[in-house]
Amino acid sequence: MKQHKLKYPVEMMSKILDVSKSGYYNWLKSGPSDRWLENRKIIELIENIFEESHQSYGSPRMVVELEKRGYNVSRPRCGC
Repeated sequence: MKQHKLKYPVEMMSKILDVSKSGYYNWLKSGPSDRWLENRKIIELIENIFEESHQSYGSPRMVVELEKRGYNVSRPRCGC
């Protein structure tokens, strides 16, 4: 919704997506969630590890390397 609010009215998008306008505006004010921030950090780590491995690590080795660095992440969450 945020990306399209200049093109479409928030009221129309909220009806189509079946969400409340007030919920959308509360979400805008709240900022990024802790989970989103942690995911951004993990994505950055994954990109660094992938480059360090000369782009050879797949999800099994990526998960092991993330665990070595203190992150308990499943294969689906690491997005590999």
